[in-house]
Amino acid sequence: MKNTLLCLLLVLCLLVSSAGFAEPAPAEKTAVLYTATSGEAGGLTIRFYEETPHVPYLGISEYMAQVMHFTMTVEANEDGTLTLKNGLGGELLCDAAAGTITARDWMKMITPEMPLEGAAHSLKDSNCAFVRITDITYEGEPTPIIFDFAKYGMKIYTDGEDVWLPLSVLTNMMTDIATNHLRFDGKNLYLTQMTLKDNPDDPILLNDTFTALLNGQERPADLIAQCYADLCFDLDYFFGHPGVAMLDEMLEEKGLDQTLTDLGEKGAAIKEGLLSADMMEYLAALQKLFTIWLADGHTSALDITNLVQSKSIKLEKLARLSAEYFTDMKESKQTLAQLLRMAITPQRKFAWGDSFYRKYGNTAIIRLDSFMPDEDAWAAWYRGEGSFPDDCIGKVVSGLKRARENGQIRNVLIDLTCNSGGSSDVLMLLAGLTTGRNYLRGRTRLTGQTMVATFEADTNFDGIFDEKDREAGFDFNYGILTSRQAFSCGNLFPVVMQESGAVVIGEKTGGGSCCIQFGTDSLGLRWIMSSAQWQLINNNGNSVESGCAVNIPIAGQTVDALDYLVSLMGIDEGVPIFTGFFDDKNLNTLMNTWFHVDTELAPAA
Repeated sequence: MKNTLLCLLLVLCLLVSSAGFAEPAPAEKTAVLYTATSGEAGGLTIRFYEETPHVPYLGISEYMAQVMHFTMTVEANEDGTLTLKNGLGGELLCDAAAGTITARDWMKMITPEMPLEGAAHSLKDSNCAFVRITDITYEGEPTPIIFDFAKYGMKIYTDGEDVWLPLSVLTNMMTDIATNHLRFDGKNLYLTQMTLKDNPDDPILLNDTFTALLNGQERPADLIAQCYADLCFDLDYFFGHPGVAMLDEMLEEKGLDQTLTDLGEKGAAIKEGLLSADMMEYLAALQKLFTIWLADGHTSALDITNLVQSKSIKLEKLARLSAEYFTDMKESKQTLAQLLRMAITPQRKFAWGDSFYRKYGNTAIIRLDSFMPDEDAWAAWYRGEGSFPDDCIGKVVSGLKRARENGQIRNVLIDLTCNSGGSSDVLMLLAGLTTGRNYLRGRTRLTGQTMVATFEADTNFDGIFDEKDREAGFDFNYGILTSRQAFSCGNLFPVVMQESGAVVIGEKTGGGSCCIQFGTDSLGLRWIMSSAQWQLINNNGNSVESGCAVNIPIAGQTVDALDYLVSLMGIDEGVPIFTGFFDDKNLNTLMNTWFHVDTELAPAA
């Protein structure tokens, strides 16, 4: 009761901001911050304002201190604006009256001090200790960014000590490539990161507020407006535009709101759903937008999948939503293309079984299906408490050791034909372990700059970055076996290896040039998308979206789609046949020929 009275009194009060005009005082509450790894971590102050009583606000300085580990200073200017600085050259000029925040050099605002190691943060996207980023350099002058909140119907609040933004917009702006982001369930804040494992029992999706909306309670008007603003703001400013999705060009030119208008009836139907008070209509519109119009391999309505799979939510409407998903996929050529890529997996299994290591003649073949590390196993290893991890890294390291012990192996061919990507930390480690490569190149669409990240890899896995790591590599002729299914890191790794002297065999990879980024609305519902923060480029400065060109192509075949695929999914394209990719003898011959291996001096094993 006392807390209720206090909130009422706060709502009735008025604050005078540093901008010189009266603002409604917020109702404040301290929300407990939880992390996925350490449990309860502390408290942050959430505010609710009279005009938007269902929309949580959070101060920029508080967010940056807790999530980005920056100490911010706030300075009042004579014209009523505020300047926020992070001590590393990053500045934000906040004009609350105009509803804008200007960043003269945005990357300095979100790039931390180097070296970057340990917990996933900024451009380091895993918690594993085997890689650290030692430097990030930006080339060219940054283009300033003006974040126009007023355009999206959002207000900025200031109190002379901090600048307050809707929590959803703030975490969407500041989220890093490690996918750190905050979500609020009405009581608690959760600091989470992406996992490739679906989480249908996510507490955000099961809280009382969310469940009530799923069961028919209407979304309030201020929340409807904010959720739509969240989506528009995020896509307009932070979508990476790899050039693949159906709406990519229109979105870049016009922004989401105008794009939906210009789509005619289909766009109007999506917008109507996004602005509906009915939660299920909102979810259906989100699903249609992401599944059909924004699909590029990295962009999807992530939490809708979790909702549909949840065992704790038994709703007929969710079953309908799941059924509609397949109908939506039939309208997306990009989604269908992704499904066809997966045809290689059973074909490889038929030819090679489940083995991760093969050898023929002078060539060892090591299977690498993802770049996702077992973070718990690596944490235990570096604490001296566990055995060497048997994840994707462990299997590659084991294969390289077996090849070296053989004595007759001259070539190592890494099989990426079924690799769908993962963590760039793993990519950096394996590049360092095999070729000694110690940098990645990218481009940020946010400021128009290119950038180079230099890294060190703990290639002897002793927990120390030193000269011994340079001696721990494996001296082989390297090749990469690729297919159209090799995507994201599975697309970049062949580029990096090819630039470092490896031969690429098979067919062109499937693209995926952008790092990923989470977005969230004010309900805590998330999407994932291609990020504008870092578009991956090669040494020539070109995007890798078009895939890694092969040095030695393997001719493929296609067969007509099976009848059940046509009836179920509407697929009427040819299904690719990859049996020619898995011929051990031929692959050994190709590797020996390319690298001029003298088979008389190195007899077949």
